[in-house]
Amino acid sequence: MALLAAGCSSNDDDSQPAAPTVDQPTEAPTPAPTEAPTPTATPDPEPTEALTPDPEPTEAPVSTPEPPPPPTPAPTPAPPLVFTEFGEFPVGVRTLELGGEPGQQPLSVWYPADPDAVAGMETEVYDSAQAIPAAFRALIPESMQSAVETNSYRDAPLADGSPYPVVIYSHGFGGHRDVAIFLTTHLASHGFVVASPEHIHRNLPAQAFGTAEFSPEKDQADVANTLAALEASFGDAADTARVGVIGHSAGARTALDALANDAVLAAIPLAGGGVAPPEAVDKSILVVVAELDLTVPTESSLASYDSAPGPRTFVNLAQAGHNSFTDSCPVILAGGGLGMLEPLLGAEQVARAEDGCTPENADPLAMQAALKHLATSFFLASLTGRLDVGITSEFSDLIDGVELADYRGAG
Repeated sequence: MALLAAGCSSNDDDSQPAAPTVDQPTEAPTPAPTEAPTPTATPDPEPTEALTPDPEPTEAPVSTPEPPPPPTPAPTPAPPLVFTEFGEFPVGVRTLELGGEPGQQPLSVWYPADPDAVAGMETEVYDSAQAIPAAFRALIPESMQSAVETNSYRDAPLADGSPYPVVIYSHGFGGHRDVAIFLTTHLASHGFVVASPEHIHRNLPAQAFGTAEFSPEKDQADVANTLAALEASFGDAADTARVGVIGHSAGARTALDALANDAVLAAIPLAGGGVAPPEAVDKSILVVVAELDLTVPTESSLASYDSAPGPRTFVNLAQAGHNSFTDSCPVILAGGGLGMLEPLLGAEQVARAEDGCTPENADPLAMQAALKHLATSFFLASLTGRLDVGITSEFSDLIDGVELADYRGAG
């Protein structure tokens, strides 16, 4: 450094040279003390959730489907109703009069009786010989003049529960009003007022004396007069606006013709013919026939079914005959027939009387049971509106001794 400084001097040559200097080490200046900087608060970092490593993928467990619940069992259908036994009511019986004089034209009436009132009373026994004109009674064998247990109480008080619907029974040509007590009392026990008029223009005495006549007009007059007599005797207890008619043989036409009456809602033509009137369009008809009927061909009864404009059912009872549906048939069968009456009645009339009552025919008691069921079911459905009753072909499986030759359901 000194050498460099001399060579650059601006003094004259006689200037005295400066004493050489020795470089002295110099201390680095001590910097002035400074205050330590005030520490700045660092905000805490936001807390973070610890990261959980994803679990190793595992296979989803295979679920076993639960078995379906067992099916609910279908309700067991109620067994079909069979109306071969007496109903809930004891039965009373009265005799009314359609004619102008006592005994001129009697009307038999069976009805539900008061159970308490009949306690201790005796049931009436009907003498079947009373239906035979007195002039001929002596000619009838005693075996044929049997007593009929009616299971009814003469003039018993009416049961509570009225009004009761009405059923009219119309007997056949040469018949009488008490020819089917097995049926009339049965219907009454199930809650009907049952009336059977004596058709004096075609009953047994009229036939015996040769005065019998077919007269649909007189038959319908008997129906109208029967309803009037019931109103007079029973008042409102007999519901003469809900009426059914069942007729046997010639009475079958009476039953069908009666459907023209507004009060008659249903009819059973039994072993007979006839044509349903146009007024029957909304009324029920049950046609019951006998397969071996020698008096009225089955075709005639089938024509009645075909003519029905409303609900209809056709039942043909196998091996039955024309009179299988009468009280006298079991008596005729048990007595070996009516051959002893040929001198009185003639062979043709005897054959008609025995029609259905021979060993070749179905048991007449089984046929009576079938008719009890059919008529009771039919009128309960038609006149009371019960929905748990009606006619099906299965009924023949439920009654011993009954088979069907033909059945055609309601249409």
